[in-house]
Amino acid sequence: MSGTLCCVGNLTIDVAVAPDLSAVESAGGDALYAALAARLVGGRPRVLAPIGADATPALVDAIRASGTDPSALPRRADPTVRNVVRYDATGGRTWELVHGEANFEAMSVWPADVDDEARQADGILLSAMALRPQVELAGWLRPRTAAVVYFDPQEDYIAGNEDAVRAAVAGCDVFLPSEVEAHALAGTTDPAVACREFLALGPRVVVITLAENGCCIATAEAPQPVFLPAERVEPVDSTGAGDAFAGAFAAVHLRTGDPIAAARAGSRAARAAVSGHGIDGLLTATAEPAR
Repeated sequence: MSGTLCCVGNLTIDVAVAPDLSAVESAGGDALYAALAARLVGGRPRVLAPIGADATPALVDAIRASGTDPSALPRRADPTVRNVVRYDATGGRTWELVHGEANFEAMSVWPADVDDEARQADGILLSAMALRPQVELAGWLRPRTAAVVYFDPQEDYIAGNEDAVRAAVAGCDVFLPSEVEAHALAGTTDPAVACREFLALGPRVVVITLAENGCCIATAEAPQPVFLPAERVEPVDSTGAGDAFAGAFAAVHLRTGDPIAAARAGSRAARAAVSGHGIDGLLTATAEPAR
């Protein structure tokens, strides 16, 4: 297996506003964070995400840095998804989706955007997008690809859409929710109980990320969760940490088949992601040798 990974999701332009109101603009988007992290740990990623009419040079350069040709991406006449992320003195943050939910949905990946190269990849990571395109893709892909399908949900859309999200989970091979997402979908704060519920839906591997407490991993063969600590670091910007974890996890899991090794790689990539503003931490990190 060559370990090719298609990172499906969004591209964004993010403005981080510090408590002193200073602002830093950077390229972003879950597909980009995931691909950069996968590349960092020796993977062979490709971004699949629509590129907007107002894509900045910095965004185009970052796409190239991930190993993807920007000219090969789906084109939209719509503006790029823009986020304003405001941080308070305690490290908390609020998000403003500048162009609204309709733009976010339009700039997500739909089945019509998925080409033969994507379907023939060894792995496909469905990063958090708008609800409709993500759950539609999960169902559409399963009979059309032999790839290992990784599913990373979006916490904001779970409430009221639990059945649709569970159906999407049933169509994936590896489920990668955060602690908040697992609680919302399983209705429990116990990660072990949530893992058992998610495994019963059909995935072979479940990984619940627990923020500063690391993650827990359960598999169909070994359903009792294994807990791994997080890589400790003083974060500069926590944006993209979960996406980086998912991208690195998928890359190493494809290469090794070992979810524990993959989770450790995900933790290292998340540490790199939070060490700088936006994608800077991933761009400047020294690539690790393939394992």
